[in-house]
Amino acid sequence: MRVALVASLLLTCSCFGFNIIPSTDDSSQQQGTDAAATPAADSTTESGVLGGLCGVDPDTGVTLCLAISTCPDVVIDPDLFPGCGFRIHPTSVDVIDMECACYGQICPIGVATTCAQAATLMQDQSQYTVCMQVDEGRCTAN
Repeated sequence: MRVALVASLLLTCSCFGFNIIPSTDDSSQQQGTDAAATPAADSTTESGVLGGLCGVDPDTGVTLCLAISTCPDVVIDPDLFPGCGFRIHPTSVDVIDMECACYGQICPIGVATTCAQAATLMQDQSQYTVCMQVDEGRCTAN
């Protein structure tokens, strides 16, 4: 079942602009890279947070992951949130940062301190409502 879910996510993710590098080695899932780049030499962040099913937004260069090790039961659905994911902060485990790539900018789904809060943020929004923040000036170039 888990293999089918991962395969489904990989196929879906590749359709919305992220270049996903699948891996069976858990230590290399911290960051995704585009096809021309090489994986980061350091496979873990200072915080020890690992990302899964990561990709690089081609417009901003920001790496977003569909899953993170600190919240294994919270996975961003790429069908509901295309171009969105967890942004890993290398020095902090206290921040669960969820972002969407929108029109060449990065817009916050929200920042949570618990996995339950992260799941709630996704229930209360959609990729469309998150990207509306571009017009409000609440997004950044990267």
